[in-house]
Order: sequence, then C-alpha cells, then structure tokens
Amino acid sequence: MSPRLASANLSLLTAALLAAGTSLLPAAASAKVGVTSASDGDPRGKPPTEAERVLRVGVDVQANELITTSATDRAHLMFLDGTSLSVGPNAQLTIDRFVYDPATKTGDLAINASKGVFRLVGGKISKTNAISVTTPSSTIGIRGGISIFSVDQKETTSIFVFGISMTVGAGGKLEIVTRPGFQVTTLFGALPGLASAVPPGALSGFLAQLEGSKGGGQSGGADQAAQNSGFSNANSGQGSGNSLGNRFGSGPGPRNANPSNIVTNVLTNAFETAPSNAPTLPSKVVSNSGQMTQTITYNGVMGGLVRNNGSFSYGTGSYTQVWSMGTNSGTTTANFNNSSYSGTTTRNGNYGFQANMPTTNPNTPGRTMTMNGAFAGQGYSSTQAGVFTVTGPRYQAAGGFLGQKAP
Repeated sequence: MSPRLASANLSLLTAALLAAGTSLLPAAASAKVGVTSASDGDPRGKPPTEAERVLRVGVDVQANELITTSATDRAHLMFLDGTSLSVGPNAQLTIDRFVYDPATKTGDLAINASKGVFRLVGGKISKTNAISVTTPSSTIGIRGGISIFSVDQKETTSIFVFGISMTVGAGGKLEIVTRPGFQVTTLFGALPGLASAVPPGALSGFLAQLEGSKGGGQSGGADQAAQNSGFSNANSGQGSGNSLGNRFGSGPGPRNANPSNIVTNVLTNAFETAPSNAPTLPSKVVSNSGQMTQTITYNGVMGGLVRNNGSFSYGTGSYTQVWSMGTNSGTTTANFNNSSYSGTTTRNGNYGFQANMPTTNPNTPGRTMTMNGAFAGQGYSSTQAGVFTVTGPRYQAAGGFLGQKAP
C-alpha cells in the first residue's frame, strides 16, 4: 500500500463507525427509543401524545413518532441498540415499533417510510433479527449491515451496501440480496424486481441527498454534525464528563467527518469503481506470469471507539490478512490500541469473511477481536472493508477497517 493511499485510508478511518461505537454506551432507563444525534434545517417529530417539535440535537425520539422533513431538512437518528437512521429531505416516516433488551442484545425495530431517501446502519438488533422497513411498494428486511432506500408512492429502490442480507417482499414474492452493491426496485402493486448491480453514480446521488449543506444547520449539516452530538444525558445515562460528544474525535484525524458515513462511503467508492458485471470471487488467482498462486495478502488500517474501565477514547491500528483462494480461508493479525491479535479467517457468504482473533498480548488477557468484512473492487478481490469489535474484561471497542491487496 503506497504512503499516499495509506494516509488517505487512515483519514477515512480515523473516526469509528458511530453505529457500532454507540453500542458501547449504556442504554438509559427511559421509555424513549433513541435520540436525534444531528439535524440540518428544521426536521420535525410528532410523538403520539405530545405536540410536534423540531428535532434538535439531543431531542429524544419515541415509539410511534411521526418524523417529517422539508426540502432543506435532514436528520440523523440513533436508536438505543446502536442502529443509525439518516433521513433525507422531503421525507416522512413513523417508528412503528422498538423493543430492545441490552442484556441479550436482541429486540425488534420496525419503521414505516412513506417517502424520501434513507440510510440505515443496523445495530445490535439487526445481528439476530431483521430490521423491518415498510414502504408503499414493499417491505424491506435488513440484517446486520447497511442499506439505502429511496421511497415514493410509485416505487421503492432498495440498495444493499454491506452486511448479512437484505430481503425485499411484495405480492407474496421475496427477493433476497446478499451481494454488496446490488439493488431491488419494486413498483407499487407489482412484484419485486430481480436484484441487479447499482448503476454507476446512483449511490453517490443518494448520499448527496443525505449529506446536507456544508455551511448551514448544526455543524454544517446533519451528517457532519453527528460526530459532535453524542447522546443526550437522559439517554446515555452519563454525565457531561462521559459524553461521547466530548470525547469523540479527540484522537488523530479529521474533525469534520461523520463517523456513521465512513464505512458506507468506503464501500460505496469500492462498488462504484467495480464493473457492473463483476465476476464472483475466483477460486484461484492467476499472476502476470501465468502461474497459479494460492494466496493474497491484504494490508489495512482500522479506527474505532474504545471503552476501557468506563472511560472513552479513540484508538487506531493496522492489520494484515493472508487469504487462501483455494481453501477460502486464511489468517489475520492485527494491532489495535496497543494490543495485538491473531487468529483464523473464514468465508462468510458469497463475498464476505469473518476473522476471530484472541489477543496475543500478555498485558491484555481475555480480549478477542472479531472482524466482519467484504471483498470488493476490481474482480471483488482488490479491496476489503468492514467493521470490527473487541470484547474483554471491562473493555470494549468498535469501529471500521479498510484494506487493499498488497502488490
């Protein structure tokens, strides 16, 4: 990896994926289901038994709340399980149902979206149960990943960016998508279309609607404001001294990047540059000399939010993965936040992988890192990206990573 590319990659990942990072925060003893973590313009929320109000940063979000945006509004909502929902302009949605048990990290989340562009980054609930999004044309189920959907009264376009799976149902038919960078379009009253590659530039267009203005709103737009907002004290259960907003971004790297958008944009860029008819991951790779080679080495960087003995900080690191194309498995070694990890890597779905790595550092016993990622780029083998978690005694971390095939 060249110094320029490594620097660019590190800049992309110097903030943790907020949806993963905020799952480290303790859930509040409150009936509220989440909080407004950023807003641009005057997005509005109407709880079922209260007057409509503007969703400023820190305003709680309730179950069955009706949320609307105008042409100049955007909002970023963070649920108690770490699920993140970005709401674009001219949108309307209702939070139909939210149930979450932090002890078992299980629950149920259902959203009814009438119109607009949305981005959903699944939290803890989506690891074991699909998050449900109902639109006029279809019902979308999102498992453990990132999806973008564009909704109007005539059709819904559902894009699977990354994760376990996305299902689209209508008229008794279910279309299942597990390939990153593919979409399903469903017309009102019709069956879901077949999954197809996202057209070049389409994802960038949707993201532009979600990013907001550069100079207005709060901290220059909803996506950019998210990094400084954190949870309200009522939802985080923490005083101002432990606020995520006070600590996030204190480490190296940019100060005006939205953490929830980092991995999304990394994967988006990879899929935008991949051929629309990209082949499946080959069982072997042919070198320039025509000789069959069995392995590919990936080198990458990672960054994430750390909770150590109740204190929050930001950590960075790097990793190396050696992948066998013949056996669809490999080994990964990583160094994150001054602790080293090593373990096996296995195939997860058509284009994904999972690495489970106990620490090799005697000073940090009991810690384990898990990396979940996907192959992307040219031939779906030149780039990989995803999210990681670290668990251990009084220690948790979560964030994103990006790697590239070594020369």
